[in-house]
Amino acid sequence: MKAQVNLCFLFAFLFLFSTVNITTSFAQDAPQWDLPDGVSTRLGKGTIREIAYSPDGSRLAVGGGIGIWVYDAFTGAELALIGGHTGYVRSIAFSPDGNTIATGSEDRTVRLWDAHTGNLRNTLRGHGDWIWSVAFSPDGNTIASGSNDATVRLWDAHTGNLRNTLRGHGDSVYSVAYSPDGNTLATGSYDSTVRLWDANTGTLRNTLEHTRPVYSVAYSPDGNTLASGSRDDPVRLWNPNTGTLRNTLTGHTGAVNSIAFSPDGNTLATGSNDATVRLWNPNTGTLRNTLTGHTNYVNSVAYSPDGNTIATGSYDSTVRLWNPNTGTLRNTLTGHTDLVYSVAYSPDDNTIASGSWDNTVRLWDAHTGTLRNTLTGHGGVLSVAFSPDGNTIASGSYDSTVRLWDAHTGTLRNTLTGHTGWVNSVAFSPDGNTIASGSSGSRDSTVRLWDAHTGTLRNTLTGHTGWVNSVAFSPDGNTIASGSSGSRDSTVRLWDAHTGTLRNTLTGHTNYADSVAFSPDGNTIATGSSDATVRLWDAHTGTLRNTLTGHTTGVRSVAYSPDGNTIASGGLDDTVRLWNANTGTLRDTFTGHTDWVESVAFSPDGNTIASGSRDGTVLLWRHTPTTAPLTFTPSTFADQTFTVGAPVSLTLPSATGGTAPYAYALSPIPPAGLQFDAATQLLSGTPTTATPPTLTTYTATDANGQTASLTFTITVTEAGPEPLDVNGDGQITVIDLAIVALFYGTQVPVGINLPADVNADGLVDLADLTAVAQAIDAAGGGLNQLSLWEVEAALLAVVEQVAEFEAIAGAPTVFDTSYHLGRGITAGNVATALADVKHFAKGNMRVVLSELLQLLTEMVSIPETTRLLPNYPNPFNPETWIPYHLAKAAHVSISIYAVDGSLVRTLDLGHQPVGMYQSQIRAAHWDGRNEIGESVASGVYFYTLTTGDFTATRKMLIVK
Repeated sequence: MKAQVNLCFLFAFLFLFSTVNITTSFAQDAPQWDLPDGVSTRLGKGTIREIAYSPDGSRLAVGGGIGIWVYDAFTGAELALIGGHTGYVRSIAFSPDGNTIATGSEDRTVRLWDAHTGNLRNTLRGHGDWIWSVAFSPDGNTIASGSNDATVRLWDAHTGNLRNTLRGHGDSVYSVAYSPDGNTLATGSYDSTVRLWDANTGTLRNTLEHTRPVYSVAYSPDGNTLASGSRDDPVRLWNPNTGTLRNTLTGHTGAVNSIAFSPDGNTLATGSNDATVRLWNPNTGTLRNTLTGHTNYVNSVAYSPDGNTIATGSYDSTVRLWNPNTGTLRNTLTGHTDLVYSVAYSPDDNTIASGSWDNTVRLWDAHTGTLRNTLTGHGGVLSVAFSPDGNTIASGSYDSTVRLWDAHTGTLRNTLTGHTGWVNSVAFSPDGNTIASGSSGSRDSTVRLWDAHTGTLRNTLTGHTGWVNSVAFSPDGNTIASGSSGSRDSTVRLWDAHTGTLRNTLTGHTNYADSVAFSPDGNTIATGSSDATVRLWDAHTGTLRNTLTGHTTGVRSVAYSPDGNTIASGGLDDTVRLWNANTGTLRDTFTGHTDWVESVAFSPDGNTIASGSRDGTVLLWRHTPTTAPLTFTPSTFADQTFTVGAPVSLTLPSATGGTAPYAYALSPIPPAGLQFDAATQLLSGTPTTATPPTLTTYTATDANGQTASLTFTITVTEAGPEPLDVNGDGQITVIDLAIVALFYGTQVPVGINLPADVNADGLVDLADLTAVAQAIDAAGGGLNQLSLWEVEAALLAVVEQVAEFEAIAGAPTVFDTSYHLGRGITAGNVATALADVKHFAKGNMRVVLSELLQLLTEMVSIPETTRLLPNYPNPFNPETWIPYHLAKAAHVSISIYAVDGSLVRTLDLGHQPVGMYQSQIRAAHWDGRNEIGESVASGVYFYTLTTGDFTATRKMLIVK
């Protein structure tokens, strides 16, 4: 079609001269390697979930919340951070030759990495849930993976192809291990069994019974013994050939999470929830030694290949290296942090406190990210808060206590006891004299008020029937807000802080009310809920003001910026989102955490947002505080005159408020295609016709959405344009040549001015192309000198010229019908498309241009018939796109049905103009979920397109 050919010609120029520059830098401090976009500092190295030695014993790989840390096994020095998984790394295995690392993750993938460079070699997809364990076959040709989806999958280690799927377990597969000869695969499952499979055929050979879930299995080096660790505490030793139980090793007082044989087979190491590592004689079953020092669950144990070291990883966030002969500790790798539930800034902005599941409160330098102190003594820490004077830190824990610490020395000042459930939240009153704490438990759904100096209990507020997840004081200290969760209580309650009487109950959340925060002026309360919303309430009347939607799952934390203009929220979708507190509009979404964001906090100056996550890290995000709304004095400005063909500028007034002088844009765009650069007074484009003086009011909008009105009296005067400057931007470039190419072959009716007909002979032909090309050569012009916004302005000008020409011509017959732009294609449409494309392409110039080419081609093409096209990908998991063509504008909806005819989901796409809807930006998108957000099962589904008088149905397939 001619439209597509000419658009391609235009974009050929864009591709020919556009370039992409990529700059990469690494911080010297290891925790600052591989920072997500927008993050200035990472506090902590993330959680520890698995450890593995390289075959030569020189490296130790530690998998957890943010990727795989690789250490020098002898010195403990950090060598690399391998990132890429979007969930916890739950399992690590080196290939027998040491060249490849396989990792299994909560993101449902197995990834293969070059063990020397850290480069990603392959991603194995197919599991429908978390992957708990991976193992290489002894010959290195096969990888086995065990998953929450109750299957074991066998992959070709070189190609990544799926070889076999072993089904039979009734629940999650936590551990997989090959026999030394590679002929048998042992798998341990939450279904309380160990299963032995023929590794070549996948047939089940035997089933060994435990009484509780099996967390770990391992073969002895000679293959004659199989050990299994379980939640039922004893370690069991089996004859793998007959399936008979040989011995039971008792002594652990908690679940056994990990087991490993020494290379000579004479010792079995076991790691347990009782925080110990025990060394056993596997032949006699006698206990040889108990390694103590970890302060939390031991989740992973590994022998070095020479048998001289045992590495153990724990929920206490350390990896410890032991001498297995003497039991002495050789080295401790620190810097890791377990699940972070709470973060708080000191009032002077110099310190960040983080509360972690590893039983600690950590104090960090807020500017350098270095660890200053670690406060120990609690159980898992769920909440932290600084006193207003910055001298005291309060922390709440699952051990049912509130502890008060000296913020400077870290010494424990007091322990407040009385709660009988977890203490989920603590908050100081503005005067620092009272601490409020919220608790959860079968008999403790209370808010308690304590004297912050003596620790005595002042009052107990009762009324909630579910867990109290969050407490907050109003800025004047007169009101306490508390949020609750439970099957019968998803409320926010407002209490008189002095008398303890209930003032109001806010209802509306449909699930847990997990977080509450007062605005700095005390007039609004923000609440975050597991129903995936943030709600804003009038703090005095309790009426609902606004509901902020955008999170895809629950909201765990909300916080106001110091100026009250921004709300930050952290969610179960692993994101931090920023909202305009006045309008409720979404301003930004920060991605980089690999697990739930449990807590968010603004720095006192508002320039940084701290987010604490279950991935074990605190990320510090750069933030530009908002300012007061824009105001202009005076608001009316006269005598703005533009001359056609001359350099164009508009004198703008200074503004009060806004983020910076002149940091605003005007709407609508000023006359004749003039457009503001948001940061200067310069306008792009020039007027094309003379106009009488006009009084026009524009809305000025700053970067924060604040608006004000400006009124200008504008006069545009006529001047003789340069014919070869086709788009009238004051220069002759390849864009002018592209516009001529766009109209190539067009017969221009008498009396109509078409700039592409530069010699005005009534036909856009080779003579016009040649004249513009020669002028470009003479001027040395080229697209490579143009910025992205200049390209955008030119593209908008192209669309406007075509639309204007068609309107003047009165009928599209002057063009070939296949070339006609179609109804609804305006500069506004294209501007919206440009914004969508830039967001989709994340600013990459080449990707922007490529996607825009496809998008504009679809927009300007009019299909002959309305059609429903095949979805892609198909089969798919978990999402797909449904393309279609519209021969005439209509209201469009797509209904998805199960094979039994039941309705699964309706995608109401609204009124759509004529065009092709094929690219991912324009096609309908289905995320594989039903109307209530549940992922649908594998199988055949049907989708029906309805556009008024047209319907069509096709089949698609989900494979999980």
